[in-house]
Amino acid sequence: MTNFVETRNTRNGTASVLADVTLNWVKVVAPVPGYNGGKPQYELQIATDNADQALAWSDVMPNINLVTEGTTTFTLKRPAFLGAPAMVQEDGSAMEVSSRKMIGNGSVGDVKVSHKQHPKTGRPYVCLEAVKLKTLVEYVADTTEYANDFNF
Repeated sequence: MTNFVETRNTRNGTASVLADVTLNWVKVVAPVPGYNGGKPQYELQIATDNADQALAWSDVMPNINLVTEGTTTFTLKRPAFLGAPAMVQEDGSAMEVSSRKMIGNGSVGDVKVSHKQHPKTGRPYVCLEAVKLKTLVEYVADTTEYANDFNF
């Protein structure tokens, strides 16, 4: 059986590594506005078609919605004031900013999250900490649909 999630207690609290996840909508170079124009944050979506992997995620992510048939997705976030999440290649070497921009939907990697309690509500949540990129699917902007928008 594959170990989809490894959780450990660290000096800074509890952390989990989610192994072999599909990465989508990776926004780790510059922070983007939060939901409904909220505070800036870094974010990425993780996805899986494997029901066992999704079930393992539900043990460490309190607010994930499991999908019984199809793809389970979850958006991981990191507040901008904490800085960008660590990004490394499979060999452990740090990724350059130019390489981070090239991560496209369908890339595969390991994702590290920390477990936290919301300071006001006390509800548990996870925070994106780091990504180890294993398989890169290069992002290529598709502008063909809009190529002729302004023909005068």
